[in-house]
Amino acid sequence: MDTRTLRVLEYDAVRERLRDCAASSLGKALADRLEPESEFSEVSRLLAETTQARAVLAAGGRAPLGGLHDVRAQVLNASRGGVLSEGDLLEIADTVYASRRMRDFLLKSDVDAPLVRGMASDLGLFEDIERAVESSIDNRGEVLDSATDNLREIRAKIRRLQHTTEQRLNAILHSTQFTRMIQEPIVTVRSGRYCIPIRSEFKGEFRGIVHDSSASGATVFMEPFGVVEINNEIRETRAAEEREVRRILARLSAMVGAETETILSTIDVLARLDLIFARAALADSMEAVEPDINVKGEVDLIDARHPLLEGRVVPVSIRMGEEFNALVLTGPNTGGKTVSLKTVGLLTLMAQSGIHLPVAQGSRVSVFRRIFADIGDEQSIQQSLSTFSSHMTQIVNVLSSADGSSLVLLDEIGAGTDPAEGSALAKAVMIELLRRGCRVIATTHYGELKTFAYTQPGIENASVEFDAATLEPTFEVRIGTPGSSNAFAIAARLGLSPELLRQAAEMMGEDQVELHEVIQRAERDQRDLAQERREAARARRELEATRADYDKLLGDLKSKRRDMLLEARREARRIVSRAKQRTEELLNLLRQSVQEARQVKDAIEREAAQVAQYAPPEPAELVRAVRHELTEIADEASEATAELDEAGAPSTPEPEPEPVGDLVRGDTVLVRSVQQRGSVLDPPDENGQVKVQVGLLRLSVPLSDLALVREPAVTISRARPDHVSVSAAPVPAELHLRGLRVDAALYELDRYLDRAAVTRHERVRIVHGKGTGAVRAAVHERLKDHPLVQSFRLAVGEEGDSGATIVELGFSS
Repeated sequence: MDTRTLRVLEYDAVRERLRDCAASSLGKALADRLEPESEFSEVSRLLAETTQARAVLAAGGRAPLGGLHDVRAQVLNASRGGVLSEGDLLEIADTVYASRRMRDFLLKSDVDAPLVRGMASDLGLFEDIERAVESSIDNRGEVLDSATDNLREIRAKIRRLQHTTEQRLNAILHSTQFTRMIQEPIVTVRSGRYCIPIRSEFKGEFRGIVHDSSASGATVFMEPFGVVEINNEIRETRAAEEREVRRILARLSAMVGAETETILSTIDVLARLDLIFARAALADSMEAVEPDINVKGEVDLIDARHPLLEGRVVPVSIRMGEEFNALVLTGPNTGGKTVSLKTVGLLTLMAQSGIHLPVAQGSRVSVFRRIFADIGDEQSIQQSLSTFSSHMTQIVNVLSSADGSSLVLLDEIGAGTDPAEGSALAKAVMIELLRRGCRVIATTHYGELKTFAYTQPGIENASVEFDAATLEPTFEVRIGTPGSSNAFAIAARLGLSPELLRQAAEMMGEDQVELHEVIQRAERDQRDLAQERREAARARRELEATRADYDKLLGDLKSKRRDMLLEARREARRIVSRAKQRTEELLNLLRQSVQEARQVKDAIEREAAQVAQYAPPEPAELVRAVRHELTEIADEASEATAELDEAGAPSTPEPEPEPVGDLVRGDTVLVRSVQQRGSVLDPPDENGQVKVQVGLLRLSVPLSDLALVREPAVTISRARPDHVSVSAAPVPAELHLRGLRVDAALYELDRYLDRAAVTRHERVRIVHGKGTGAVRAAVHERLKDHPLVQSFRLAVGEEGDSGATIVELGFSS
């Protein structure tokens, strides 16, 4: 980029502001060397980096770049085998620590910023160096005693020797023998030796070595002979300390040297990150936005503010590159023509440097390979150049290099010479620049250029407004209408007589007066049109904002709908999973019930066989009928289990339910939730919970989950003999329940009591053991309401004490 252009557009001032936003000397150095890029891809990347860095800062606060130092020279020294100082190593440790913090900061951010966050992978981790330096050097830059065991022992020895020396010297200072010789009772150090200040007239009498004297010669600093050997030892030990410290520093320096390449590349990345976040901070301070960029030479700056102006800045809007490629900007002096020219040029340079612009959303700039600016009067006395010559020299330079990818900014084109000649030259220059495809903005006071802009294709007039009532410029740019100097209005406002103004108008000529009036009318029309355009633009922005809100709302609704569908699918999967799990549980429960039924069948068959041995012939027929019925029940249950195994889900036919009324112990009920029959153990409690025995399981079930099942009654009319003669009782008079769980114990208890009743036992003993008492308590609870039990009590003495219960059975005649 042309250096003169950077200077006249005050690009250095932007660099300075960027430099102030950098956190380290590395970032500041990059800001000082910053120059605009001319490749579209590079400019696009730089602007995107700034945008993403702003997003990261907005989400996570300030970038942690504190402690970053430019230690490249020290690292290179270490790579060549040099031994670094304590201060150099501390700065390197601070820098690699800054790298680790910055890496964590970027990785923890959840902002969509791939360009910036992706740089985290280029930052090295040097925790070994961090720990080694931290454990060896303190914050004051001194090697710690704990750096090595050897250094700890050396310094402990030095302290012991110093203490011994101080004791001996203090003894001399407080001795009356030497009081008259001592100039001042203090211990001082000269040439690394502990000395006492002695009056010079006693230096021959005081036994010691002179190491120094005062400026007046009245005092000599002497080392007593009594501490010479100790001082020698201290000196030798300090030399050993220096050697050990150097060895420690050499070890740390070698660790740094081994990571030279990685550390240097990490420093480069940290410097770039510092500059990127500096651009982001500068953009935030200017309330800037990322402009749209193109390579077609299209410029459309909306409400652009010059970044270096302070106070109330009137924004300007300038466009070119679509309907026209050149703009002739006219208007009164101090009206803002030059500021507008600089604004376009400087903002273009900033955009091509990756810096966001203080403009409104929707602004566009083009990426130019070259930008030329001839602004201001740079006449040279040494080169004997006038204002006109200075301008022409610059225009010649522009014409030697400008092409279709150039932006040319010309202030007061053709000024400084005869107006007719200057206008002609200005026209020729602009036609040539247009022919080459340049984008041109030129300011002028020449009226002929205003007419020229109306007649020449590709050129458009523009003006800066001036309020004739207040004699102040408004600084607003109007495209499509030329401006006037407003000399007559200003003169009238300042008090020039109307007669003189009339004479001046006559001298202008009728054509000039008419042109002036036409321009003024056009300016008024342009103002009205601009106002309407502003209102239309505001309405368009409001419509776009509304549309954006609508799109966002629609997107949110679609997102919520998608989330709801996903959640519904997940819930459906959970329901199916629970159903499968429940089905498997029911299937297992049914299989267990079938198994229990088979076990019950087998047990009844065994009992029936025992009863048949002692019963008359008639009951044998009943036993065979019961055995046949149980066999059919077991077969049907087996077939049902096989069908369920094939189908994968249980299908238990429900009995005809009846309304649940007052349940009593022994009622048969259907537990709906598990589709299993059970027997009521206890009536409903106050919470509506009913205890039900289902197979070996004892459940507590809500009353609403039960249905009463009426079992078909089986009546067998058979004459029972008045007396059954039994030669020996097949059922023992006691039952052992020790080692059984509660459910199994109760099951065996019920079976035993039925068998005992069949064999007409009047008293039996239930051995449940002592243990925790759980089985005993459950047995007693069951005996309380059992229809066959008349009474029961704990055994005493030889009956078994609390480990057994004596039960009296009752029978109806």
